[in-house]
Amino acid sequence: MAQTGGLAGRIAGGVMSIANVAATVWILLLMVLILADVIGRNAFLSPIAGVPEMVKFSIVGIVFLQIAHTHRHGQMIRSDALLGMLMLRRPRIGALLDLVMQLAGAGVSLMIARAVWPKAVRAIDRGEMEGIAGHFQMPVWPFLVIVAGGAALLALSFLMSAISAARKVAA
Repeated sequence: MAQTGGLAGRIAGGVMSIANVAATVWILLLMVLILADVIGRNAFLSPIAGVPEMVKFSIVGIVFLQIAHTHRHGQMIRSDALLGMLMLRRPRIGALLDLVMQLAGAGVSLMIARAVWPKAVRAIDRGEMEGIAGHFQMPVWPFLVIVAGGAALLALSFLMSAISAARKVAA
């Protein structure tokens, strides 16, 4: 795990950890909701309205809350056979390849955040809802804000890793 020191790095890491904990709590609450829905369906023939919609949006929200923390701690899946070989044999070239990959990840993450943010603003302005009117509806914007924010945090994590890789290239 590459660390970028200083106050900014600690604050970013703290925000990523808080987002990760929030996602973990969300998972636990979602499990309770699903269990209550199953019991309600089978024991009382009365399901909880909106559970499928809540689960559908929750999965995406949970992923984007946890992804920056996952990357920051080096637990994101990636194929690094070539990078590992280069790091052993030619550390500066390996660090340069890592730098390029981290910058590419930051770029893609920023593109996701930039693409989703206007949709979140539009959903807030229009009061967009998911579900069936009169049965169950929930606002869409919180999930879009989470996706945009999570993607921005992921971009920050990639940039922090890119700084660490750049330091190795320069060494």
